Amino acid sequence: MSVVASLLSIVLFLAFSSAGAQKIIFNPVMSKAAGHLGFTKRSYRGIGLIEVLGAIGLLIGLAAKGSSLLAIVNEIAAAGLFVMMVLAVTFHLRNGDKAKYFAPALILGVLALLELIFRLN
Repeated sequence: MSVVASLLSIVLFLAFSSAGAQKIIFNPVMSKAAGHLGFTKRSYRGIGLIEVLGAIGLLIGLAAKGSSLLAIVNEIAAAGLFVMMVLAVTFHLRNGDKAKYFAPALILGVLALLELIFRLN
């Protein structure tokens, strides 16, 4: 795996574990965001759990090489997080949100895709 993919894995781990934890504890900001996007408390916590698990998947595969099981875990996690961010941007756009509200999801989605591309090369 390239150094770029390793760095992206670390950055994405930090971002998704933090964002997912905030959704799981359902702080007031997340409560407002969940309500705005039409999610229940339980479903938003589920999204947070998936983000945390995806972050852990990125970290698990950090030192993996080739097509080992750990490398595949990393690749699945990166692809899954990318799809989640595409869906997040879609939800924001359907709600008529301005770019400042969906930009973090867009950036994280692009970074997840780049991590996957660099890992596969």
